[in-house]
Amino acid sequence: MGQSHSQSQTHISVLPNEVVVSILQHLPPQEIKSAVLVCKSLREMGEKPRFWTWAVVTVNTKDDLQKLKRPRLQMVQEIDVTQGSHGGTGVQCNWIKEEGLADLFQVIGEIPTVKRIRGLEFCKGIQDIEPDLVVGVLNSLEELKLCYGFAEEDGEEDEEEDDEEDEEEDEEKEQEMEQEMQMKLSTEQLELLFTAVAEKTNLKFLQVSGQDMLKDMDDTDEMDEMD
Repeated sequence: MGQSHSQSQTHISVLPNEVVVSILQHLPPQEIKSAVLVCKSLREMGEKPRFWTWAVVTVNTKDDLQKLKRPRLQMVQEIDVTQGSHGGTGVQCNWIKEEGLADLFQVIGEIPTVKRIRGLEFCKGIQDIEPDLVVGVLNSLEELKLCYGFAEEDGEEDEEEDDEEDEEEDEEKEQEMEQEMQMKLSTEQLELLFTAVAEKTNLKFLQVSGQDMLKDMDDTDEMDEMD
């Protein structure tokens, strides 16, 4: 008589935690979100912040700040303060745009891994935030636009560039130019930030315009030339 062979199955609960964690860290985002719904043990292991660094946290209202206090999001790298999660520089939610920046910075100050804040340059009230907190948050970012006023249109595009790419870029620029940038820092905030940047920074891109400190420096240079 022929022998019958049956395949044995191992329940995930009998696997060592180290093995399960190793499996989880190789799962793509959508699979991680599904895995934590399977059982309590997977949920507990899947809550580790290192599995959620890819997440983009959207902050539209004050209640949304509670998302950033969840254990799994304590190593998040990107926050979106534009309305919705479509990226770019869409219209900001009124709360975050008009009065929520200080509360947002307080929360971000506890998450040093944040590298990008989409739409930050269109939020008001940065001068009212404690300078050390402002410097701590801004100096940890990889991209920062310290701009006040409406966006200026760049020079003409190279005519040889792809037409579709040109159209997409033009649409993004039009959206930016419809909104007034609000990142006007106080002289103290700017001095502390530039000092910190000179020592150590995560910044890879920095754009500065419309700051009073720069205007004062230009005026001083003009007076020196007159003398």
